[in-house]
Amino acid sequence: MKIFECGTIVIIKVSGFSAMITAVEIKFDRISYELTYYYDGAHRTVWMREEEFTTEEIKRIGYKTIKN
Repeated sequence: MKIFECGTIVIIKVSGFSAMITAVEIKFDRISYELTYYYDGAHRTVWMREEEFTTEEIKRIGYKTIKN
């Protein structure tokens, strides 16, 4: 299991907004990430799965690093 590190900058696929991973939640075999971003001058957070965003960096916690 490979996990993105908190502080990693990502892009939300649906909106194209840049966000930062601020928390990681592991439940059984599912990993969710809390993403924090700014929109319209407001600070917002949302929980997403890895399939819903892309990474700009390749920092991961785990056994090996995967390049995009």
